[in-house]
Amino acid sequence: MAMGILLLWASVSHAQNIITGEKAPELKTGEWLSKGNYTGSGKATVIEFFFSRSEPSMKRLSVLDGFVRSYGDSVGVVLLAREPREQVGEAVNGKGYGFGVALDDNGKTFDAYGVQFVPFAVLYDAKGKILWFGNSSKFGNDELERAMGWK
Repeated sequence: MAMGILLLWASVSHAQNIITGEKAPELKTGEWLSKGNYTGSGKATVIEFFFSRSEPSMKRLSVLDGFVRSYGDSVGVVLLAREPREQVGEAVNGKGYGFGVALDDNGKTFDAYGVQFVPFAVLYDAKGKILWFGNSSKFGNDELERAMGWK
């Protein structure tokens, strides 16, 4: 029992290596499948950690595309996966999504952010300060607007 609690605590503490208000870890990509509206700097960014075999992750694609369509000049959006290019491509190619799609560089970004589940997202401002992170199933336009101070 105590060992189980210790293991649970260890995994939870690892997930807490990002803090609202602190600088976001660097986005390290191995390959870009598309850049979409992501410019790399100068505007707020949503990073959506993704797995193509996850139904909740797949449901996020239209929400992310909606962010680009509604706020594209103010918020860059990146879908980040750590699975083979072909699997991610099957999920996004030919759909006309406006967000960037990248493959993680050997899990470096997933690890830096302590991602333990998907869908998971992080929103940071133009200076790289984390404004929001968590289960992105609960992150829509209202939450984005509140985190950005627009509401």
